[in-house]
Amino acid sequence: MDHEAPVTITVNAAASLGPLKRIWRSIGYDEINWTYTPTGQRIFREIAALGDGPYWIRNHNIFSSGNLRSSPYVASTNCFSLGPDGQPRYDWSTVDRIYDVYVDNGCKPMAELDFMPHDLSACPQADLYQSGRYPPRDYNQWRELNRQFALHLIERYGRDEVRTWYFSSWNEPDQAQWINLDDRPQPRDAAWEAERVQMFLKVHDHAVAGILEADEGLRVGGPDIAHSAEFLETFLAHCATGTNFATGRTGTRLDFISFHTKGTGRRGRQVPNPDFDLVARRELLRYGEVVRRFPAYRGLPILCNEWDIDVRSPAGIYDSPDFRFRNTSYYPVFVIRSVKELLDVAAREGINLELITQWAFYFHGMRCFEGTRAIYDPLGIRKPLMNGLALLAKLGDERLALATDDTSADIAPGEEAGTRGARRPRDEADAAELGPGLAIRPYPRVDGLAARRGAAVQVLVWNQAAAPSAGGGARGHGAGGGAGPGPAGPNHRVSRGRAALQRPYRLGADGLSRLAGRRADRGDARARGAGGGPRR
Repeated sequence: MDHEAPVTITVNAAASLGPLKRIWRSIGYDEINWTYTPTGQRIFREIAALGDGPYWIRNHNIFSSGNLRSSPYVASTNCFSLGPDGQPRYDWSTVDRIYDVYVDNGCKPMAELDFMPHDLSACPQADLYQSGRYPPRDYNQWRELNRQFALHLIERYGRDEVRTWYFSSWNEPDQAQWINLDDRPQPRDAAWEAERVQMFLKVHDHAVAGILEADEGLRVGGPDIAHSAEFLETFLAHCATGTNFATGRTGTRLDFISFHTKGTGRRGRQVPNPDFDLVARRELLRYGEVVRRFPAYRGLPILCNEWDIDVRSPAGIYDSPDFRFRNTSYYPVFVIRSVKELLDVAAREGINLELITQWAFYFHGMRCFEGTRAIYDPLGIRKPLMNGLALLAKLGDERLALATDDTSADIAPGEEAGTRGARRPRDEADAAELGPGLAIRPYPRVDGLAARRGAAVQVLVWNQAAAPSAGGGARGHGAGGGAGPGPAGPNHRVSRGRAALQRPYRLGADGLSRLAGRRADRGDARARGAGGGPRR
């Protein structure tokens, strides 16, 4: 049911809140071999055309071994192998194809130094995919791989450019599924887990040492955790005062801190259950509390380099109809309003939040409108999330004060949403019982974000209610934008905000032409192997 009561949005164009931090300019994905397909390259040209650069691109698999073809979660570059003489061989041709697309379109990598090449894995008996989830069998070769990688990037793209990138050592090391100690069967006890954590710190130290041996001016950090605040604290303590496994000295260089947030509590094996408050406030505060225990790190840039409405990016409406919200304006409005709340929380708490990364690209070979978490469909048709990013791109660089007089909240007292057991408290006693981890804070349903560029004022307004399952539809969701040239603070009266967030699905002549060329495009992708192809 749409929001019917009139709402006044007041923008004071004379009240500057300072620079608008463009924290939304980042995407990520696993399937890096799709970067240089015809569709992948077109997507990056359209990202460049937003005029909101640079966008930061994070990927898994830059060191992974495989067949140079991507499938959901899987990709490879074969950059490292051992020759018959047992000596390392480096082949950067596929890495170049990927990073060339980024750099040519004004983007910058968040270089995630994983997964372990098969010939370097401590578990070579595993298959190509699983062997990448283990530490190196030779830490000196692992360190040298990272050094050679950084030296190659500097030679190809220039020292000044590569110094603006980010380098982190692994993905979600707090989860054994991503970096395993060994292949002993379950159960694995606390001693095993403690040993595994120390193993990761050794992997991290040697990776960082290799990167910095190439150039001390490169930016290194981590730990890109999934959810464990305890793991984050262990990592920060090691970087601050621990013995470096690679150098033997005290401490490990740390230029930024990175972690992940997924705003979901699944109601079943496949069913998403988005939790706006979780990604907009609770997780940032939880991690921020840990960082504050280390005074030397309090001002470091924070990268939330997987920040998503839900989990399982390849899943879609054929896994659960609830995933259909990814094809609707619910998704981008969820992101847009979260941007405002994250900016406000970060400013209020003194958190140097630099970027949030939407783990979304496209899925080659899947059906159109499948409901995957993506910014484009397989035919290169824009999905609503990309339109949300395009709306954010229209905002100027100076944030302006904006107020809403909306008295309705996106979630009713006692209503549950998102994380299992999380709800808006009915009263103070209920809030105390829930604690900060489960007490959902209500937000106005109608709100906005305002900015200025030169003499023009841009106002982005939305109307969205929380939905226990986003697939069930938001009660009156949408967003709209407008600009006015005057310096005064105009009032905007809104009853419903609607934007053309879903307009690309009206295909028109151009879209029909794309559909007609679908078979040819697929054939071209097969010929190129969606992966291999000629070296640059």
